[in-house]
Amino acid sequence: MASRVISVAVAVVLLAVASGAWAHHSAAQFDFGQTVKIQGVVKELRIANPHTALFLEVKDAKGARVVEFEGHSRNNVYRRGWRPEMVHPGDTINIEIAPLREGGDGGYVKNFILKDGTEF
Repeated sequence: MASRVISVAVAVVLLAVASGAWAHHSAAQFDFGQTVKIQGVVKELRIANPHTALFLEVKDAKGARVVEFEGHSRNNVYRRGWRPEMVHPGDTINIEIAPLREGGDGGYVKNFILKDGTEF
C-alpha cells in the first residue's frame, strides 16, 4: 500500500514539473496569419535550443530601441541554411516575423534576409 502511495505521489510531481515545459512551448502569442518585415542592426543572435533569440536595434516611428525576437531551434535554422559565420553583431539584416497578437514589440522570426539576399 505504501509503495502505491509513493508511486502516485511521484507521478503527480512529474506531471506538475512537465506541465511547465508544455506551457513554455506555446506559440499562441504570435499571429502566424500575418507577416511583418523589419530591418535592424544585430545586437546579439543566440541560435540555440529550444529557441533562437535575436536582439535587433530597430528605428521606426516609435524611436530607436533594441527588440527581442524569438525563432526556431538551432536544428531547424541549420536545416534552413544558417551557418555560424553568416550573422554577426553590427550587421544590418531584414527579418520577416509573425507579430505579437497584443501588438507590442517582438515576434517570431519566420525568415532572415541578409544583405546579399541570402535567406534562412
